[in-house]
Amino acid sequence: MTTDDDAALLEELRAMWTTYDPPPPGLTQTMIAVVAAADLDPEWEMLVLVRDSAHEALAQVRGLATARMLWFTAAEGWSLEAEVDGHQVRGQVLDLDGDMGAVEVTVETADGRSWTTGVDEVGFFAITAEPTGSVRFTVRIGQTSSSSRWVEL
Repeated sequence: MTTDDDAALLEELRAMWTTYDPPPPGLTQTMIAVVAAADLDPEWEMLVLVRDSAHEALAQVRGLATARMLWFTAAEGWSLEAEVDGHQVRGQVLDLDGDMGAVEVTVETADGRSWTTGVDEVGFFAITAEPTGSVRFTVRIGQTSSSSRWVEL
């Protein structure tokens, strides 16, 4: 058998399977998602960006309006609000039951720079940082981490 014969046989088999037993719809996307998530730590939880001020109309108030507001939610029910304004990142972890002393917030840039701080007793934090380009937020509560996807500033 030659290489051409092998290719013809494989094409014939492919046509048969496609005709008589086609793959279910969405199989490719599902398999990509499964493979992508296979190496995630079981304690890893995504923070989901639910609101971004960059996608909203500007408020009609005086001021420079340079701050970027980001709102994230976690599957456990708590949320993170963050304001990025120049070299300041301020925000609050909301609706979190437990010891706020065990909570840390990290801002990380795609080029590997990061800044970490704890939160006060009501969840407020402030970080002097230089976040530019793509950034993500990670909230660590004890041994559990929740990170957002990359957000372009």
